[in-house]
Amino acid sequence: MHMSKDKNSLTVFRDLTIRGTIDNIASLGDAIQKQLPSQWKRDRAKEIENASMFGDAGPLLVFERSTTDDLPAAGVAMLTVGETVSVLNIVPLEKHQLSIAEYNALLVELTEQAIRQATNSLGLSCELGSDEKAITAWMSEAARTALQRFSQLANHATGSSHPMDQQRWFSFLMQCHQDGCTLDTDILQRWLIEIEGWSPDRASDLAIEYEFAQALLKFAEHQR
Repeated sequence: MHMSKDKNSLTVFRDLTIRGTIDNIASLGDAIQKQLPSQWKRDRAKEIENASMFGDAGPLLVFERSTTDDLPAAGVAMLTVGETVSVLNIVPLEKHQLSIAEYNALLVELTEQAIRQATNSLGLSCELGSDEKAITAWMSEAARTALQRFSQLANHATGSSHPMDQQRWFSFLMQCHQDGCTLDTDILQRWLIEIEGWSPDRASDLAIEYEFAQALLKFAEHQR
């Protein structure tokens, strides 16, 4: 579980965005490599091996970290598109999955110990995103209010089955559809469990109902 400090936001994977001129960005990989601490290395073989996957996009940069007491082994892939470089993904090398906290800690370590010095030397901007995102990044304020009203008044043992709870749940579903919310089932489940205290089973049931309802409402709208 990834508890947020704010009741209206979730802890999320951080983003890293680097911007500058194409010429300066072309030198970024070498500049980062010069700054790498001992636990990090550049993997040029994987850069070459995977370059064809991204078509006309610019160079792929791959950095790998060995295991230490505080963080697991991981690989970081960065892709250049035009005048922007961003992190594609951070993947574990020796375990099944990284937690959000581990992912963010790995990104911060690489950024603060190597990337930021490299971007400064090349005159590139380097922006590390927040680890908190408000729930309204995925839904309208009206939808958030409707969801909170449902959650606070519903019987958490029965989900949306009680008639009054069902009406409030339907109001949320309709509001999401009308406002074109980008909320997905993963974020909805996390919000219900981490922020509102629902059980994983009930949260999963509601997420399935949400996904079906959004698909049905979209279909019905196109049949008019």
